[in-house]
Amino acid sequence: NTHSSVKYPRMSKKTNPTPKRKKKPAEKKIHRVYCTYFPDGRYYIGYSCKSERLFEKYYGSSKIVKEWQRTEGELTKETIVEYDTRNKAKLQELLLQLQQFNDPLCLNDMLHIRLNRRHLKGFAPIRWSPRGDTRTFIPRIIRD
Repeated sequence: NTHSSVKYPRMSKKTNPTPKRKKKPAEKKIHRVYCTYFPDGRYYIGYSCKSERLFEKYYGSSKIVKEWQRTEGELTKETIVEYDTRNKAKLQELLLQLQQFNDPLCLNDMLHIRLNRRHLKGFAPIRWSPRGDTRTFIPRIIRD
């Protein structure tokens, strides 16, 4: 074995290793469930753990959101609820998406979630409805 003849220097008490940099304390993450509103009444329910500064400009990663911002411009956003854990926020996001599942104005078409049940102790779902509540929504076929 050619590697066995290589001598690696041992660190002695005189050797000073490079001091480790002190890390800045990480900003405590806020896990948000939010709703992005389009001017035409459609909306998108999402999750984010971005910092406050980044979240101000964030409206979602959906193709529809990004395309609208690129071509049409302004969207509005509502923070629905904030949690201190990702699991609770992701579960609440899913529950709201399922609640609005049949609303044609809800743009969420991708439901993907993987959670550890142990991290959800004490979770209580919230009650929420989008601005301009659509519970009285009358399909266009009936209106026309």
